[in-house]
Amino acid sequence: MNDLSFAEVLAALTPEAVFVDGSKGICVDVSKVSGETSNLTLLSNLGVVEFCYKLLDACNRAQTTKNSTLPTGSKLNAFADPSWSTPSSTGTVVGRHSVAAQFTVSTAVATAPLK
Repeated sequence: MNDLSFAEVLAALTPEAVFVDGSKGICVDVSKVSGETSNLTLLSNLGVVEFCYKLLDACNRAQTTKNSTLPTGSKLNAFADPSWSTPSSTGTVVGRHSVAAQFTVSTAVATAPLK
């Protein structure tokens, strides 16, 4: 199964947006992913939607880069290209990213047959 490495996603982001901290492991700097000029240091800071959208966009770009070197039949398709709405009268559009992932289904959690 193919997947992306954190280094491949980092290559699609601002330098140092993803880094390794000796005690915490792989970390993501939300400010750098979002493109904020100041560090976001409070959990009450707004910007989760922007962060998630930009992270998914970076994953899509990393996937496109990786797919350019993979043979047909081995290409990743986890991060679909974004889709865009028609511009509104105020000049805004809605962008959508989606992720497709495959999971192993565990039957160990079933406690009764479905009816």
